[in-house]
Amino acid sequence: MGNISGNVMDNLVNEIGLLFKKKRQALGLTQQQLGEKVGVTKSEISKIENGRAITFATINKLSDALGVKTTVKLTPKAPVSGSAIHFIVMSLGSFARKHNLTKREACNYLSRYKGLAFSIDNYEAEHQLSISECVDDMGAICRKNGGAII
Repeated sequence: MGNISGNVMDNLVNEIGLLFKKKRQALGLTQQQLGEKVGVTKSEISKIENGRAITFATINKLSDALGVKTTVKLTPKAPVSGSAIHFIVMSLGSFARKHNLTKREACNYLSRYKGLAFSIDNYEAEHQLSISECVDDMGAICRKNGGAII
């Protein structure tokens, strides 16, 4: 298996959540009942089934509770070039200025709503655009993923 990009990993996490949901439903368990079996809230089960908040520890607990086997294969990431890092830092700073945020706030927002992952995953195309266009692209991805900054 090759390197896993952020978008591919997000898809895998969503798929894992859906598989857990299907298995839970096949066993006739509610989210509340499954949560009690693994020691988390109904809300956490909902997040997991929707591809959020999945950790290896939670995957193992859910697998045990649902009677399924889990196998995880990790591969090393490709090194990130200095040019890519410079591009991401410039884009992040421009995004922060455009939206009157601190760099930390911008970084947190872009991480949460996948704008940063988009820029990294699509660096080869994005770095050929202007920084302004890249900032607009990050904002569009964030809005698509639930972000509220317009």
